[in-house]
Amino acid sequence: MKRIFLFIFRALFVLAGAAGCIYLYLYVTGYFTPAPAVGYIHSPSRAAYLDLDVLKNELAAGDVSLLESDEGEAPAAAAQRLLQLGARVLIVGQDDPQVSSALLDAAAQAGATLVFVGSDPGAAVLAASDKAWYLGSEAAHGGELLGKQVALAYRNGVIADENGDHLLQYALFQTESGGTHSQFARYALEECEHYGVYTALLEYAGEEGEPLPFNAERLTGQRKPEFILCTSPQDARTAYAVAQELGWLEGDAPVRIGAVAQNREDAQALVADGVALAVPYYDPQAAARAAAAMAQNAMAFRFIGQDTGLSPDVEGRFILPFQLIQ
Repeated sequence: MKRIFLFIFRALFVLAGAAGCIYLYLYVTGYFTPAPAVGYIHSPSRAAYLDLDVLKNELAAGDVSLLESDEGEAPAAAAQRLLQLGARVLIVGQDDPQVSSALLDAAAQAGATLVFVGSDPGAAVLAASDKAWYLGSEAAHGGELLGKQVALAYRNGVIADENGDHLLQYALFQTESGGTHSQFARYALEECEHYGVYTALLEYAGEEGEPLPFNAERLTGQRKPEFILCTSPQDARTAYAVAQELGWLEGDAPVRIGAVAQNREDAQALVADGVALAVPYYDPQAAARAAAAMAQNAMAFRFIGQDTGLSPDVEGRFILPFQLIQ
């Protein structure tokens, strides 16, 4: 009987040792360590500041999973939930510069890196933490690209100087004013001047000086502009339809239209359809690739801009250049 107990004891000891070795092996190889993850917090508008399919694929190639906020979930609540699920980097979509203080606190307590996309959160937010960064584009660059193309088209006769006054008579049509839309327009016009093309705004007003709406009925009989400046694909298509109805697209000197787009597909469609002569666009695919590289750098404790081809400014902004379809 004593021998049986001794045999059983030895067997249990061997099994325990084997189990311990297996556990040690799994621990050393990271089996019990949560898989690395990145959290993406959608902005309230769920605007496509990044191409999420590209972001997922880029992260998956490095064995990193992407966790997303739920529709309608508050940014702070999403941050806390995603951090609890193992996210070590949070990519935060911003429709405006206002950042939730609770989100910042949650990230700071977890030691997580923040990468803001969309609206710039401002220097104060970026300066408050060495783990907070911004990735996006500047309206100035998009406007300058458009302005250069407009100026060259005017100098080359693609945009006709119908009255020979050496001024580009333009109409401005934008259903959204202020913010980046106004910046696009301003920088486009300033860049025209840098190329020696000076502009004059045509403002359409009724008999009592009230501004006329941009439609064919109210603009009938008004002076035709040489160029129509728009700051969105939707406005460009509306302007094209109005110009077509008014006959401004006919003859040897058709009115030309310029616009800015938020992705390559919209830009290509505007040019392919003959609506706009040149369209700068924000590149969500490039933004996604850069964000994925930044996230993986942060998780590997490398410089966050490594292998992105981008360098931050003194406040921690990584600026993606606009692209151009013409």
